[in-house]
Amino acid sequence: MIVCIGDVMVDVFYGAQEARRHPGGKASIYAVTARALGTPAAVMGCTGLDADGAAILETLRKTGADVSTIVELAGQQTGADFFEEQGWRMERGANWALTAQHVRDGLSALHADGSGIDAVIVNQGISLEASQEAVAFAHEHGIFLVLHLGPEAIEERRKVSPEFYPLADVIVVSQREADVLSEHLALDVEGKDGAQLARTLFDATNPRWALLLSWGVGGAHLVARTADGVREAGVPASSSPDHEVENYIGANDTAVSAWITWLVQGVATPAERPFPEAVDLLGRAVALAAVTLEYPGPLTAAVEAPERLAAHRG
Repeated sequence: MIVCIGDVMVDVFYGAQEARRHPGGKASIYAVTARALGTPAAVMGCTGLDADGAAILETLRKTGADVSTIVELAGQQTGADFFEEQGWRMERGANWALTAQHVRDGLSALHADGSGIDAVIVNQGISLEASQEAVAFAHEHGIFLVLHLGPEAIEERRKVSPEFYPLADVIVVSQREADVLSEHLALDVEGKDGAQLARTLFDATNPRWALLLSWGVGGAHLVARTADGVREAGVPASSSPDHEVENYIGANDTAVSAWITWLVQGVATPAERPFPEAVDLLGRAVALAAVTLEYPGPLTAAVEAPERLAAHRG
């Protein structure tokens, strides 16, 4: 099982007609992608007792994701991303209400049910305390840990000690998140290309195995420790990132989740996979992400066309 911890959101798009609302959020996208590829997945996050929260839960259940550790709180509003003519804005809402105790209780319950946790993916779209608790639990129990850094609460992220990052087996950043992390760590990255930026961040954060700089369908660059030392490689884009935002949202999260899902399938520790195989799986993950561009978000793709995602199982 892959446990996906982070934001659970609704994406709201404004056009000429009425607003369109689509279930989303990084934790949700991680889980439905893993489920489509044949791996059990649980979502841990927080919603309000409202229509948006109910729609997200219904969608996740349709994909077979475990929603037993999603916390529903009265008096909270489910988080939302708003895409308007004047730009993008976010209301974190109930996501910030997920506590460290919620995380500890949820992970303990999943860990004790006998199914086994193969990996934990933590997105920092939740409170600092909750994300740190997830990292601590995974570290304590020897669970493969993926830390997908988020740029949203920059001031809060600056409070994180650099000692936080080496606990992760894999650190994942998008370009925007890489820029924020570089600022957070006071790194000089001016003029560096993607490969140089990824290596600089790898050296600065010191993850246990790898750092992934992902551009979704725009490709990725991987830096990882191997028996022969640190190796790195890039994978090309699978599609132009110049798409309608409604279709493009979540493609990066889909690629990340697909890669992690394939890494954990059939091995005791994902870091055991030969580096060329990890790179090949990353290329396949970038290609899979392009499928979601044909739908209004990865959750919609997972519900309306699961067979298309399942076709990428290997």
